[in-house]
Amino acid sequence: MSNIDLTFTTPDDGNATDAGIASIRKGEGLIPPRLLPSPGFAAWLANSGGTLGFTTYQTSRLFLLSAPEGELRALERIVGSAMGLILREGAIWVANKEQLWRFSHVGPFKGSLGAGKEVEYKALYMPRLGHFLGPVDTHDLLEWAVYRGKQYELLFVNTNFDCIATIDRHYGFVPVWKPSWVGVLGGGDKSHLNGMCARDGKLAYATACARSDTPMGWRKQQKDGGVVIDIQADAVVGEGFSMPHSPRWHDGRLWLLDSGHGDFGYLDPASGRFEKVALCPGFARGLCFVGKHAVIGLSKLRPSSFSTNMPLKQRLEALNVPETCGLLVVNLATGRTDHWLTIENTVTELYDVAFMPGRDDIYTPGFSEPELHRALHHRPLDAAGGNGIPDPL
Repeated sequence: MSNIDLTFTTPDDGNATDAGIASIRKGEGLIPPRLLPSPGFAAWLANSGGTLGFTTYQTSRLFLLSAPEGELRALERIVGSAMGLILREGAIWVANKEQLWRFSHVGPFKGSLGAGKEVEYKALYMPRLGHFLGPVDTHDLLEWAVYRGKQYELLFVNTNFDCIATIDRHYGFVPVWKPSWVGVLGGGDKSHLNGMCARDGKLAYATACARSDTPMGWRKQQKDGGVVIDIQADAVVGEGFSMPHSPRWHDGRLWLLDSGHGDFGYLDPASGRFEKVALCPGFARGLCFVGKHAVIGLSKLRPSSFSTNMPLKQRLEALNVPETCGLLVVNLATGRTDHWLTIENTVTELYDVAFMPGRDDIYTPGFSEPELHRALHHRPLDAAGGNGIPDPL
């Protein structure tokens, strides 16, 4: 592994533009995260022509990685206990346990932020919409999926209430679907419903850690109680998993992470057979696809009796494989890890991973850089009456 420290866009220098993240690190007494890419990681990301993002949950961070002209760059932002993530041209959606935030693409920006500071950004994403959901423990996010003939702007996995829900102007959430074994939606994280995906634009599959209708009942079925659910058929199509996460329909297959066993692979919903493709040297959560590769998020196990009893821990110890926090880039044809990114110091857990194709030049101030927020007042108009960028919705 090449030992490369990335220069973050938000260094702890005490400047006004960096005060938010600097104050958080100072208050927590944290050492800045260190990203260690494999020798070919930067070239691979550069060739992809896009931006790779991931969330870090327990340290409240959103990272955006790109490699214009082959130079690896990392943008780090604080977004609460960051969980589900969507990256696309028009907007970035980020969830934390109780909130949803949309960062809208407001176009390019060039100007002065005062004190002689001149900036230029080709694709600027600003926080423009927030939803306060309450104690829902948000996990996966999904845009513009159809369920029972209705298309939803945004769906999220409401883990605490064991359902898939949507946003609402008046209420914390509106339930859209729940597993058949869940009775009253009273909270309590009964089955640890966590993942979902669409197939051909329709809400299709979900993952849960157990079939349970008692608060926290899933924890007693940690080793093999996990299931994959066909939402349209309202039926379990895969079982025997240990805390499965991140179902994704890609290239005609249903891919997922058998997190507690440490396997990445695909499930045949018709037969229930799970085909293992690669070993994950960490607790796997977060999955996206970039060309012929899968990008998988890895977390270190927590120092608790719950994690100690996980099959993954015994498996890695038997193989003498150390637990890793970071990203795996797995070749879908061979199952080999072609590239990787290891994360050290502050960050030990990831949740989601997403990819935005076609843009390696995006920038967001997050909730910092007040000068930039003050500089943007209204939508710029050209002769045609628009700003030349896609509608952020």
